[in-house]
Amino acid sequence: MTATTGGQPRTGLEKTLGDVWTRVLGTPVGMDDNFFDLGGDSLLAAELVAGVERDLMVRLPRRGAAEFATVRRMARWIAAHTPEDAAERTLVRFSPPGGELPAFFCVHGMGGHVLVLGRLARRLEHLVSTYGFEAVGRNDATRGDRTVPAMAARYVRHMRRVQPHGPYLLGGYSMGGAVALEMAAGLTAAGERVDHVLLLDCDLRQPDIPAIRARAVEFVSRALGLDPPVTAPYERLDAAAAEICRRVGGERSGLTPREVSRFAAVYVENARAMTGWTPPPYAGPMTLVHTSEGTHSTHDGATATGPEVYGWGPYATGGALRAVRVPGDHWTLFTTHVDELAAVCESVLRPVTCTTDQTHAHAHALTTAHATGRPTGQGVSDDHR
Repeated sequence: MTATTGGQPRTGLEKTLGDVWTRVLGTPVGMDDNFFDLGGDSLLAAELVAGVERDLMVRLPRRGAAEFATVRRMARWIAAHTPEDAAERTLVRFSPPGGELPAFFCVHGMGGHVLVLGRLARRLEHLVSTYGFEAVGRNDATRGDRTVPAMAARYVRHMRRVQPHGPYLLGGYSMGGAVALEMAAGLTAAGERVDHVLLLDCDLRQPDIPAIRARAVEFVSRALGLDPPVTAPYERLDAAAAEICRRVGGERSGLTPREVSRFAAVYVENARAMTGWTPPPYAGPMTLVHTSEGTHSTHDGATATGPEVYGWGPYATGGALRAVRVPGDHWTLFTTHVDELAAVCESVLRPVTCTTDQTHAHAHALTTAHATGRPTGQGVSDDHR
C-alpha cells in the first residue's frame, strides 16, 4: 500500500472518519489520500461503507468509497446530508473503549473544535476512552446553540446515546468548563451520578465581546498552527481568512476562506453564549487545572490565574473544588505541557472509582436544594505543582 501523503483532520467528523478508514485499510490515512492509491478494492470498499454506517449511524451511497475517494470528500458529503445537530456531528471518539474507568466526555473550548484533545486522549487511553463534543455551528455559525444551557442539554442527549446512565466523568476546556458544569448540575439534579468534573483552564468570568472580536483572527490562526499568527480586525475577516489559507498551504490544504471565517464566527458566538449566564449550584467533586501563564483572556491586563480569579471559588458548594496549577499557557497546555496535563488528569480521575455513594448522595441533596439562586459555600484548595 502507498504511504499516506498527508492532510490532517480539521473537524471531529474528519477525525472519526479517518479512524474508520485507517482501521479498514490497515494503514495510516491522510484526509486527502485516495482510497484506491492506498490499496482499496471492491471488497474493502464494501467493508468501509459498512464500517462508516455502523460507527457514525449514517447512510452512504453503495458506491461511497469510489464516489468520494478521500476522507475529506466523504466528510463533506456527510456534512451536507446529516442534520447539523445530529450526535454523529458533535461527538468525537478519540480512543477505543476498554480503559479502566467509564468514558471521559470533554466539551470544546470557545473555538468549538475538539481536535486539540487528541494528544491528551492518547496519553489517557489506558485509563479512559475519551470523547469530545464539537460545537454545532462549525459548518454554519448561525445554527449554533445560543446559550450555555442549550449546549449542555444537547450534549447530555448525545452523551446518553453512548452511555445512557452514570457514573459520568465530565470535563471541559476553556469555556467548555462552563458547559460541563451545567451538564453536571442537571444530571445530578435528575438523580444521575457524576463522579468528577475536570476543568481545563476554564475561566467563568463574563467575556469581553469587543475584545473577543478583536482577537478572533489571531485565535483562528493560532488554532491552525500559525506562528507568528495572522492579526487583523474582525471587520477584515474575509481578507484575513484568505491570508490564513495561503499560509496554511493554499489549495493543497483543502482549507477554504469560508471555513476559516466560520471558525472565527463560532469563536465569537460561543463567547456571546457565556454573556449573562449564571453558573448553577453544584456540590460534586471538581478539579480546576489552571496554567501558570493564564488563559490570555485577562481583564485589564491582569495575568493572575486560579479559582478565585477565574470565578470558580463561590460555586464549589460542597467544598470539593480542588485547583492544580501546571506550567504553560492556554495554548501550550495541550502541546508542550501535555505530559504534565496528562499526569494531573490521571491522578484526578483514577481515584474516582473509590468515591462513595454517601458523597454522591450529599452532592445530589445540595444541588437539588439550591436549584435556584447562587451558592455561597467555598472550599478551594490550590496545589501548586
